[in-house]
Amino acid sequence: MEFAAPIGENRRGLRRWRRAIPALLGLPVIVLLLGNLALSSAWSCRWLAAKIQHRTGLETRIGGASWSPWNGASISGVELLQPAPLRALVKQPLVRIEQVRITPVWRAWLRGRLDVRSIELDTPRIVLPVELMSHLAGSGPATAAPSAVVASAPPAVVQPPLTPPATLPVPETAKLPPRPALPSQPTGWLRLKDASFAIVRAGSSHPLLEISKTTGAIPLSGDPAQSAMKIGVISAFGNEVISNLTTNLDWANPLLSLKPLETKIGDYQVVLAAKIGSLSGMPLQIEAQLPRQAFSAFGIPFNGQAAAESITASLRFRGLLLAPGSWQGDLVVEATSPSLRVAEHETKFDQGRAVTVLRGGLLSCVDARLISDDLSVLGNATLLADGRAAGAVRLVAAPESTAAIVSRIFPNIQGGPSLTPLATPQRAAFDLEASGTIGRLFLRLGKDGPVVNLNP
Repeated sequence: MEFAAPIGENRRGLRRWRRAIPALLGLPVIVLLLGNLALSSAWSCRWLAAKIQHRTGLETRIGGASWSPWNGASISGVELLQPAPLRALVKQPLVRIEQVRITPVWRAWLRGRLDVRSIELDTPRIVLPVELMSHLAGSGPATAAPSAVVASAPPAVVQPPLTPPATLPVPETAKLPPRPALPSQPTGWLRLKDASFAIVRAGSSHPLLEISKTTGAIPLSGDPAQSAMKIGVISAFGNEVISNLTTNLDWANPLLSLKPLETKIGDYQVVLAAKIGSLSGMPLQIEAQLPRQAFSAFGIPFNGQAAAESITASLRFRGLLLAPGSWQGDLVVEATSPSLRVAEHETKFDQGRAVTVLRGGLLSCVDARLISDDLSVLGNATLLADGRAAGAVRLVAAPESTAAIVSRIFPNIQGGPSLTPLATPQRAAFDLEASGTIGRLFLRLGKDGPVVNLNP
C-alpha cells in the first residue's frame, strides 16, 4: 500500500522558516540597540559613575555609554570632580575626558580574562591643585615646623654625580628578580588625543605648570614595543617653555622608558630621561641634566641682576607616582664666576653652588652660597607640604662693606643695619631671616632688626 507525501505540510513548514529567518538575523541588531539604549539611560550612567566613585573616592559624573562588537565600549562625558574643600576655588574638574574608548580582546573575555587591546582617551584633561598634592605628601608622620639656620661651613651633603642619562639606572623600587619567559601577547596601548595636564594653585588664574596638546600612543602591556609622543606646549607660570616636542618611548615589561632626549628650555640645552614601572604604586624615576654652558643674566629682588660665566645642573627624582609622600629629589646647581648687581653696585664671586633636596613632602635648599675673597653670601630655606616656610641669608664681608651693601639694598632701615659680629673683627655679617607661609612671609632685617611683611 502506498501513501501520498504530505506536500502541504512541508510547504507550510518551509514558509514558517522563511518568515523566521529575518527575525533571527535581526535579533543581534535588536539586542545591540536595546543594550545601547539601556547603557545610555540615566540609571546606567549613575551606576557606572558609582563604580568609578567607589574606586577613586571622588564624585563622578558620566554623560553616556555604548558598545559594539567592532568598536568595543565607549563612555562619554567622564568627570571626576575636585575634592569638596577645593571645589569652590578650582572650577575645573580634577579629570575631564570627552570620550573613553576601550577595545577588548573578545576571545579573552569569552574565556573570563578581561584583556584590553587599547584604551583611547579623547581630549583628556587633568587639573591637579598643588594643595591636593601637599595633602597627599603630608599625610604621613607629622612634620615639625621648618627652621632655617645659616652656617659658615657647608653641611654634609653628598653631591650626586652627573652621570649621563644614557646610563640611567633602573629605580630600586622597580628592580625585580629575573622572571620566567612569558608567552607572546599583543601589546596593549593607551592612546591619547589632545591630552592636557595642569598643576594649579587654588584661587589662581594661571597654572603653575601645564602640558597641553599631547597626542600619541603609550605601550603599557604585552610584548616589547616602541612609540612616539608629540607634546604641543609646556608652559610654567603662564610662560611657554617648550613647544613642538617629540619623545620616543620604549616598552619592555614592566618598564616604560623615555629615551634620552635633548631639547632646549628657553636658551639652554637640556637632556632628559625617565623610567616608570608597571608595578604597585607605579615607581617613577626622572633624570635631567643641564650641561655646562653660558648663562644669561636675569632679574632678582630689590631691582638686582644675577649673571654667571657658565652654569651646570643635575636633577634626579624618584618615588612612587601614586604616593607623593615617597617622592625624593636632588638638585645640584653650580656656577662659574657668578656676579650680582644691586643698586648699580656689582659684586663678582669666584664660584656659586646650591643643593636642594626633596624628602617626604619637605623641600629644602640645604646649602646655597656665593664665595669670593671680599664677600660671601650663604643661605638655606625649607618649605613644608602644608605651605609653611622658613629661610635665612647671611652676607659676610668687612664691617664697613657689609654696612654699605645693606644700606644700598634697604635704605629705609631706621637706626642703620643691625650687624652680627663674628669671631674675627675683620668680618661682620648681616642676617636675613624669613618665616611664615607661602602666602604670608615675614622678613627680619638683621639680627635685632625690624620685621617686615613681604606680602602686604
